Amino acid sequence: MLTINGLSKTYDNGVKALDDVNLEIPKGMFGLLGPNGAGKSSLMRTIATLQQADMGSINFDGIDVFSDPQALRQRLGYLPQDFGVYPRISAYDLLEHMAILKGIKNKGERKEAVEGLLAHTNLYQHRKNAVSGFSGGMRQRFGIAQALLGDPDLLIVDEPTAGLDPEERNRFHNLLVGLGEQKAIILSTHIVEDVSELCPNMAVLASGRIILQGNPISLTNTLNGQIWRKSVSQTEAVEIEKNMSVISKRLFAGQTIVHVLASSAPEGFEPAPANLEDVYFSTLHSHRSISQKQAA
Repeated sequence: MLTINGLSKTYDNGVKALDDVNLEIPKGMFGLLGPNGAGKSSLMRTIATLQQADMGSINFDGIDVFSDPQALRQRLGYLPQDFGVYPRISAYDLLEHMAILKGIKNKGERKEAVEGLLAHTNLYQHRKNAVSGFSGGMRQRFGIAQALLGDPDLLIVDEPTAGLDPEERNRFHNLLVGLGEQKAIILSTHIVEDVSELCPNMAVLASGRIILQGNPISLTNTLNGQIWRKSVSQTEAVEIEKNMSVISKRLFAGQTIVHVLASSAPEGFEPAPANLEDVYFSTLHSHRSISQKQAA
């Protein structure tokens, strides 16, 4: 269990990235949803001991992370949003180098670990190729392989499917689901589908604060009977936004589909089954409305 209490972080430029964050993250897949700039990467970097917080505490299975960061690092795997690789170095050699840095000193154990992880991430046949020449999906799978060196108990993956094509995204999802049975995995993303498909527990982060948390199915059920949709023109959509609580607009087959939140059906709208995207957008809509009123 990862427990985060009262975590706050303000950067030197005055940006408050984290504001009294409180979370409990059990074993399994945990989704952290939030728009760009919400503070997700700041939270991931703080958990991974790459930066200090101003206030608060983080504990993982009895480890006080701030007092003993090295103890967490020995049990942590981290795939950041962007990671660089050395040019012209093969996947095998680079992963072996990382295994040495991770402390796997025995040559036989290191060979077994490297070959096993390349096979597990479906990269063994590409082991002699330079990672710098890999596709985006292959790079992300290599990133997971390096994060799994040393068999960590806590795995952090930051925006792992951004930019992947549907086939690679599906392959990456299947890999994460298999890992989530044994480890605590934090999936930080702004892609709602990733959390909807993978995570039994989730939280929404906005403006550095946790504004919603729970089970995706239970959270979705709270909106049943309150989501209404209508296919409209762009001009109609603008008018609807002035008079109703529009939580999302999306294009489908060239048509603008508007979703609104209301206790009863607005004129001309039909009921829509609630989904996690509705939960996410309605939560952000409410948060922004409250923030605007407080700022006024």
